[in-house]
Parts: sequence; C-alpha cells; structure tokens
Amino acid sequence: MIAGSVVVWVAAVTFSAVSAHVAPAQKTTNDGVYTKAQADGAKAQYEKLCASCHPFTVAAKKKPNDLPLGDEPFFEAWSGRRLSEMITLIALTMPNDGSATVTDEEAANLVAYILQQNGYPAGSTPLTKATATAVIERPRPQQKRGR
Repeated sequence: MIAGSVVVWVAAVTFSAVSAHVAPAQKTTNDGVYTKAQADGAKAQYEKLCASCHPFTVAAKKKPNDLPLGDEPFFEAWSGRRLSEMITLIALTMPNDGSATVTDEEAANLVAYILQQNGYPAGSTPLTKATATAVIERPRPQQKRGR
C-alpha cells in the first residue's frame, strides 16, 4: 500500500514539474503581431516601391512574373516560415530593380501592411525585426476580409 502511494506521489510530482516547464505556444500571424498605425503608415511606401510587381491577388497581376503577396501563391510560399525571413528578404533584395534601399524598420512596416491587407488582426505592439518571431499561417476564416 505504501509503495503504491509513493509511486502515485512521484508520478504526480513529475507531471507537475513537466507541466510547469512546457514552452508557450508559438506565436503566429493570427496573434496580432503589428499595429494598425504601423500598417497604415506603410501604405504609401508599398504603393511606391512594391505595388507594380506585387499585387495582393493573382487576378491583379499585370505581368506574368508578378509575385502576389496574397492568395494561394503567397500562402504556399510563406506558410510555416517566420516573419523575420520576410523582413530580411525585403530589406536585402527589394525593390529588385535597385531603385531604392529599404531598411529593416521600413521592411517591418511593409510586412505589417502585407499582413493587414491579407486580413490578419492588428495588435498593440509594432512589428520589428527583433520581435518578428511569429510563424506565418493562413488567416483564420473569420479574419479574412476583402481588399
């Protein structure tokens, strides 16, 4: 009887210790990782630097090589990846004609705008390269809205 009680007690203590050390769930793009003001503020820069090659829908493509920042091509390419990858890609390679330079801060703002246009919820903290650990996932259906 005592041996059985000890086994139950050890199991309970072990389970409690393991439960206390479980890592928090990975943040995703559905968790409000940018602010509305940040996204709104990036619209003009997006229109100037990005819009001619990066529409938000496949239907809005003007040239065959345009890469949509929404719809299936976007989600297929980016789902499961961290926002920091997108910020780095934009800062290092966009616009690809070399007509401008984009800083990490500007790239983070542009990513906030991309998230907003794809129907992701805004939060209370601006997105930065340092905080861009969230994983990109498809917007939840109740969040998705028309553009």
